[in-house]
Amino acid sequence: MINHLIVIFVFSLAFVGIAEIMYWLYKKEYLRAKAKYLRELIDQKNDLSSLNEPFYTCVYEKWNSGEMPLSEANAMCSLKFEEN
Repeated sequence: MINHLIVIFVFSLAFVGIAEIMYWLYKKEYLRAKAKYLRELIDQKNDLSSLNEPFYTCVYEKWNSGEMPLSEANAMCSLKFEEN
């Protein structure tokens, strides 16, 4: 009986440990990708010669003001500029 409890306890610790490692690795990769996207967004927003500059400015301003998350701002501005 005690052997079963020890095995279950060790398995539980291993499971939680692996889950934590996976969570932090994917979170780090997600944040790195988001930072790269934001750098590109800012560069494109500041490129006044680009035809898409109004779109990128729209996305950046909606996200930067806290009005909406980045993905929602991107979707909203996409709809807005597709209509025009």
